[in-house]
Amino acid sequence: MRQRRAVGIGSAVLAVAMAAGCTPGRALSAPTRGPSGALTTPQVSFTPIEPGPPPALSVPLRAEGEVARVVVTKRGSGKAFRNVPGVPVSVGRTYTVEAACSASRPSATTSYAVYDAAPGTWGHGEPLYSRHFPCDGSVQTTANLGLPAGRVQVDVRGLPADAVAAYAVIRPE
Repeated sequence: MRQRRAVGIGSAVLAVAMAAGCTPGRALSAPTRGPSGALTTPQVSFTPIEPGPPPALSVPLRAEGEVARVVVTKRGSGKAFRNVPGVPVSVGRTYTVEAACSASRPSATTSYAVYDAAPGTWGHGEPLYSRHFPCDGSVQTTANLGLPAGRVQVDVRGLPADAVAAYAVIRPE
């Protein structure tokens, strides 16, 4: 008799708990077990569904000793990339890379890459240096970067579809 009463009370408590956790129009997902048997939880995105106005972005003026820059602007449904070479990298000098991107929805997929720009090398081989930066209107600065002597070029990659502007600039410290 006690066992039936305990099962009945347990069932009632479970039903109340389940009803309290469910609300109309919302689906709840429970953790699941992954291939290794570990509990995994669903991915959650905090990216706004409705895009907002992209943050204002101002490209810095050219500075003396600038090594390279790329400026990306929205053109129609695509993007226009303008690469501006500068002076060659000096032996023993350190450099700063400043990069920024502006889009209607913030993104973390954007990166810049520094390549060797000697004749015949552009677009070939691995970057000399690369780094991710947020596409949210903020400016990412990488300081104290040593680069090999000679000409280099900088590129911006992984721009979100709704990016309106981006840039990367390499300057001496």
